Amino acid sequence: MEKIDKKRLFGVQTASEYDNATSKYVFRPLSRIFSLILLRTPVTPNQITIFWGLLMIASAALLFTGDRILCVLGGLGWIVAYALDYSDGDIARYKDMKSVRGRFQDRVNHRTTYPILMFGAGFGAWISGRTELFGIAIDPAAYLILGFTAGLGMILIIDLGANYNNCCPDKALDRDKGTAAVEGKHFKNQRLFRILMILNPLVFTNMMLLIPVFAILDLMDIFVLFYGVMYPLAAFARYILLYRMVPGVVKK
Repeated sequence: MEKIDKKRLFGVQTASEYDNATSKYVFRPLSRIFSLILLRTPVTPNQITIFWGLLMIASAALLFTGDRILCVLGGLGWIVAYALDYSDGDIARYKDMKSVRGRFQDRVNHRTTYPILMFGAGFGAWISGRTELFGIAIDPAAYLILGFTAGLGMILIIDLGANYNNCCPDKALDRDKGTAAVEGKHFKNQRLFRILMILNPLVFTNMMLLIPVFAILDLMDIFVLFYGVMYPLAAFARYILLYRMVPGVVKK
């Protein structure tokens, strides 16, 4: 069996100064383990992409049950799946198997699984959630709405930047920088911005790590309430920022 060139494999991993704590200390280390294992198999990068997409759907399905143990397993499944999302790209670069099809499948995966994840959490909270939060009565059906708005907010957060790039290709944002390319541009103190981003619960990787934590604490209804409110607000804030960056009427 051909020896894996770890220096070359891990050398092509793309790290950013804006990486948050979970990306740096959880997902990247996990992805390295998976990459070393998968490189010893005939599996292709595109097959890995399809697999982690299906794993995300299966893991999200566990959240629909509202069962504490199954929700913990669902959260752990999402962590494994997202680490594999790092691995498929690393293996593709290592084997020189990068493809437009793989990028297409990656984007389909995220835009399909995020809404299922959040609506699943909302559905589970609807089944087993509290009818009173912080002394305020709440209709359990509200969790369904919050799960929907959280998923919608995530899709908008992703696609607003892509839509801006399509409209303004000459001023396209760096897709790999994510939040740093949009909201980060408005921070004069970049060091402070990086510190804030490390543990920002709205960052998708941080949110994923919180799923099993909230499930263990039996607080998935709080999870749904928080993200059902905050992700739409974050999406709206991003929309305003990008709208102001798009040129208006150009007079000839």
